[in-house]
Amino acid sequence: QAGGDKPVTFADNQATRGGKIFNEICADCHGDHLQGGLIGGPPLRGSAFDKKFANGAPVSALFGFVSGMMPPDAPGQLSPPEYVDIIAFILRENGFQSGAPLPVNSDAQDKLIVER
Repeated sequence: QAGGDKPVTFADNQATRGGKIFNEICADCHGDHLQGGLIGGPPLRGSAFDKKFANGAPVSALFGFVSGMMPPDAPGQLSPPEYVDIIAFILRENGFQSGAPLPVNSDAQDKLIVER
């Protein structure tokens, strides 16, 4: 791992909380199983996710996108820990491994890479 970057991990309880938030706020657009929604949200799992987010970028890039752009009608409406929980859920659904909690701090997020 270059530059001290480590693979991204998350705590199981973060992903569980994130799944609840996702189902309440995100599933209408992105689908119950992250397959893409009927009203236009792109898929958030599989090759669609990998191409956009699992390319070796730091998880801070994913956090910046999600927290700055989602939901489209009210971006930034959730707290940073809630966005982190949603990201943990998305990572779990994409087969990433749980472990140390996903940090809220952007400097710590910069050191965690999202890569297959």
